Amino acid sequence: MKRPLGYEVKTLARMMKQRIDDTEFMRTNEQMTGMQGWVLGYFTRHDGEEIFQRDLEAEFRVRRSTMTQLLNTMESRGLIERVEYEKDRRLKKIVPTTLAREFMERSIEAINEAEAQLTQGFSQQELDTFYSFIERCKYNLGGESAQKE
Repeated sequence: MKRPLGYEVKTLARMMKQRIDDTEFMRTNEQMTGMQGWVLGYFTRHDGEEIFQRDLEAEFRVRRSTMTQLLNTMESRGLIERVEYEKDRRLKKIVPTTLAREFMERSIEAINEAEAQLTQGFSQQELDTFYSFIERCKYNLGGESAQKE
């Protein structure tokens, strides 16, 4: 019987989440969830840029309501602030707080530990090939280039 690729990807994603959640930082910090860590990672990769909710929705390919709920939780926990955008008062910039910046460094360490375990034993060529397959799958499902960086 054929192995469903979607099931394998979901299983791998769940295992990766569990591995990250099992790091010392995540276990001892109940305030942080895995998804919040990924959002903080986005802030790290886009440091100095103006970030809006729609940017996060596009990056993580989630609905507005899902991102609103996540950002509301992060705001209530003191991880982000929504700041009025001077150029368009209808928009709010999403800005990480000092607490979030501390968490960013530690959550990136947790993600890097899990990434190292995940990619152990793979050559760079194998990883490049794997990433190209992932990009092609994302393109096939989204109808547009998934390559952002």
